[in-house]
Amino acid sequence: MVMRTILGLLLLAGCCAANGAAAQDWEILYSKGVVLNAPVADQEFSFDFPQSPGSVHYVIKPVTLAAGVAASATFTIAAAGAPVFDYRVDPGNTCDRPAAVRLFLQRQGDDMSGRGQFEFYRWWSNAGTTLKDGTGTVDVALEPALWTSVFGKTGDSNPAAFAETIAHLGHVGVTFGGGCFYGHGVRISNGRATFTMQRFEVR
Repeated sequence: MVMRTILGLLLLAGCCAANGAAAQDWEILYSKGVVLNAPVADQEFSFDFPQSPGSVHYVIKPVTLAAGVAASATFTIAAAGAPVFDYRVDPGNTCDRPAAVRLFLQRQGDDMSGRGQFEFYRWWSNAGTTLKDGTGTVDVALEPALWTSVFGKTGDSNPAAFAETIAHLGHVGVTFGGGCFYGHGVRISNGRATFTMQRFEVR
């Protein structure tokens, strides 16, 4: 899933936080050696970054909503022992782009194949936050210019598909990756690091 910058425009009525789901509704997918920590009040979720051969890819939760304004997240990475965030978990990942977390939207009914119409059922924010110790906030308007599809095609290449996605959201969350891919995983070497999502919202 090579990602590129995109350009376009979208207006769609809707509102809502990400279904108001509790912390236990979050789940980790396509990952190895990582689990969600026990829920804590006033947090969405947290987990400890794994070391090799583990890696964290997707953290998502199911929703049933339409949105039209923005997706946003505030999170903290608490690091100890100078960990290095490594995105080179896929031998085919030959690009040089820092390990980052990005917002993720998925349309209802996605079969995860990326083939045919399903190429435009998953979208990642172009704005990624490089993984490092500290607190980060990202707020991304729901405009095709700011989101990229499975194979890196721009939102304005298929604005109708993007509109259908945010009108019929099935999952929302974040993914971890770097280099050529936004969601193919990150792990650490040296030290420890805990990722805590304080707030996640789609509106």
